[in-house]
Amino acid sequence: MEIKKLTAARGWTWIKQGYQLLMRSPILALSTALIGAMGILLAMMAPYIGSLLAVLLMPVLLAGYMRICRALEQEEEVELADLFAGFKHNTPSLITLGAILMMGMLLASMVMVAVGGTALTTLINQVQTANDPQILMDALGNADGNIGLAVLLGFSLMFALIMAWQFAPMLVFFSDLTPFAAIHASFVGTLRNLLPYAVYFILTQALAVLLGILPFGIGLIFLLPLGLASLYVSYRNIFPWLDEPVPVVANEADKNSADLNS
Repeated sequence: MEIKKLTAARGWTWIKQGYQLLMRSPILALSTALIGAMGILLAMMAPYIGSLLAVLLMPVLLAGYMRICRALEQEEEVELADLFAGFKHNTPSLITLGAILMMGMLLASMVMVAVGGTALTTLINQVQTANDPQILMDALGNADGNIGLAVLLGFSLMFALIMAWQFAPMLVFFSDLTPFAAIHASFVGTLRNLLPYAVYFILTQALAVLLGILPFGIGLIFLLPLGLASLYVSYRNIFPWLDEPVPVVANEADKNSADLNS
């Protein structure tokens, strides 16, 4: 299972090739991305379990959109049904990834509260009540060491969680990896390519500012499918073994049998 380490310039290549991928069917690529995002938003509106349901559905719909990107790459006919391909293949494993994501976010929150104590909890409540992020920035500037450490730990854990999770749905869907094997591979793949991802992040932030200038938020609507398409391109670059299921040898006897058959 090869995981490539790429140069920093690949960060720009991912954006460029992601755009080229979208242009093969721009209307369908844009519409399916918006439908997927709307599905997540509708799930969040469900009483009591909305947030949990949205997180569980996220990897399933993400896998479906990656299937659309794969069809665009292979110049196959793209259908709206491709968006729901995650409900037909490895669905339990994809939902498990959603559960792991939820537990990871809860763990990061628990660490922040444990380190920051009641001062951090009070600060968060004030920010939520005022609905003004500037209050948080001002408070952090004047906060004691524990609150600063809590925020730093929380962001560090969330960053590690993103590294471990971002490629996992594709690895499960396309290559039939188990959820935990996919999370490990995603973390290693992202860690080996921090330089191109730094370039990618800077360029996407600049692009978001430029697209935000357009009226009625039209430009920002295009940012979602572009981000997803460039994520697919980066996945294909880092993990070049698409549709090659990774064999899992259960025990030594199976390993010996596999060696004899090879």
